[in-house]
Amino acid sequence: MLSADQEKETLDKHKEFKSELTVPRRPHWDETTTGPELQRKERNSFLDWRRSLATLAERESLLLTPFERNLEVWRQLWRVIERSHLVVQIVDARNPLFFRSTDLETYVKEVDPRKANLLLINKADYLTVKQRKRWANYFDSEGIRYTFFSAALAKERQEKEQAERERLEALAEELAAMKAANSDYTEDEEEEEEEEEAENEKAEENQAIKAESSTSSAPVKAEKQVKHEAEEEEEESEEESEEESEEENSDDESAKKSKTHSHWKTIKETEQDDERTRIRDTKELYDLLIKETPIIDDPRNPLNGIMSIGLVGYPNVGKSSTINALLGEHAVSVSSTPGKTKHFQTIHLTPSMILCDCPGLVFPSFATTQGDMVCNGVLPIDQLREFTGSVGLVAQRIPKEVLEAIYGIKIAVLSEEEGGKGVPTAEEFLIAYAVARGFTKAGQGNPDESRAARYVLKDYVNGKLLYCAPPPSFDPIEFNQEHNQLERFTKRKQAPTHRLPASASTFINMAAVTPLTHTGSGTGKTAAVDSSFFTPGRKTQFLPKVTGKMAIDVTNGMQRVQMFPHQQRTDNQGGYVSRKMRMQGVRDGLLEMGVDDVAGALGNKKHKKGKKNIKQRSGSGLF
Repeated sequence: MLSADQEKETLDKHKEFKSELTVPRRPHWDETTTGPELQRKERNSFLDWRRSLATLAERESLLLTPFERNLEVWRQLWRVIERSHLVVQIVDARNPLFFRSTDLETYVKEVDPRKANLLLINKADYLTVKQRKRWANYFDSEGIRYTFFSAALAKERQEKEQAERERLEALAEELAAMKAANSDYTEDEEEEEEEEEAENEKAEENQAIKAESSTSSAPVKAEKQVKHEAEEEEEESEEESEEESEEENSDDESAKKSKTHSHWKTIKETEQDDERTRIRDTKELYDLLIKETPIIDDPRNPLNGIMSIGLVGYPNVGKSSTINALLGEHAVSVSSTPGKTKHFQTIHLTPSMILCDCPGLVFPSFATTQGDMVCNGVLPIDQLREFTGSVGLVAQRIPKEVLEAIYGIKIAVLSEEEGGKGVPTAEEFLIAYAVARGFTKAGQGNPDESRAARYVLKDYVNGKLLYCAPPPSFDPIEFNQEHNQLERFTKRKQAPTHRLPASASTFINMAAVTPLTHTGSGTGKTAAVDSSFFTPGRKTQFLPKVTGKMAIDVTNGMQRVQMFPHQQRTDNQGGYVSRKMRMQGVRDGLLEMGVDDVAGALGNKKHKKGKKNIKQRSGSGLF
């Protein structure tokens, strides 16, 4: 991981050489260019482009993303750009600038100035209204055409609508069967039956609306349905409590979370959506694509008059999921592993619109560390070997209290006085997570940090651990303040801090240990230790204790001075006292106290030593 100064220096260098991050251009060709000649030009141009990026990274000591080095994949991008009238660049809402390629937008205009660009910010449900407004202000200031969308919310809403349609069809079939079996019904009886059925359906819809609005994962509604729900909530507001009414009127962003946010509670947004920050549904996105697509007349094109829209972006940002949301059915294969789409595909959305799905491309971009690329989902987690940097970055971005609330664990960190920074290190976080989940290394019993790291990093990439990068010149801590409110997280049962059974010889009952308290004198734990040690009459867990027959027994009048071991082996002049002399002193003390049976009081136990050079097992291990 980089320090704050090193990270600032690296980011400044990224801004300086940002203009040199280009995408490969297809060489110029015309009708006279032969196939082998064009392929040779493309290979030479592509090698020159790769050589220039390698020289830049080596000369300036910059870390580049593992950009695509296969010429055939870039040829797919060239074909998509040449065929498309509108090129939609899909980015992840958690870090739009990392996934956006500015040179790609420039290249689109170089191919044909009439073509247009659009930035589709997918997974926008991760952003709050306030965060979307800040990003909207930034994009407006840069003159970027953009829109917010969430393929996950669109899919969830479509599944709800499909289930409702299937339910209504089943009811219609059942009603038709009943009518066929009872053909002697009169028209009046049929009308009464239809009225009763309509009333029952209305009652079921009202109950469904109440049940959905009381949870944090309610589906996205259409505008008319949202207005209808608000009117019914106003009528029932007198019967419901104030807390429930606040939850009903909460903003769509916080009240309509998908399954990914099931560990969040619903809190009311402080700001409201506007036209710029609204998360568009599928119908609104379709209308926007029609509006943004320019009309390009090309008589030589056999598809002249048909709008062609290309979708490009990094792997696993949601290109195929967006197409499936537009089609309303599973038409394109989707996978959580980057690089599922291998070849560009054309999908006829309507007779007048074609979608071109380009394979996922990792564009040349700067990165601060390898861990940053893992957290952004560029590098596959299952093939990761070094996980310390990635998990350390997660622990730095997500507050310790939030990690403990989400996973129900207790992370032990070093205080600033002990050399710590108050932020969990990767080792501290992974050990706490592995112990809580019972992840241990085979044959060792130690916490399996590597396995725990894979779970944590997948939770971060999937959005369970949520961190959103801010626009330039914004403070990341202040930008993610709403995400890090502890009220957003459901209370979870605390996981055990160790897996040690109470019967083990090394078990320590922490509930019986009196913690050191700060008395006010001095600073920190040092003053607390001094106070606990030197204060007369203060009993701590460090004082010597006598057990057995020689223990303090106030009922029998038995009193014994508690002494440390080194005090029992020296006399008042500092000389050595043998064991025989010490035992004689004990016998004399018992006689002075009036004990007749001294031998019985001392006991006849013989301390026999075990066999030498033989390993002794107690039978109670660590696990």
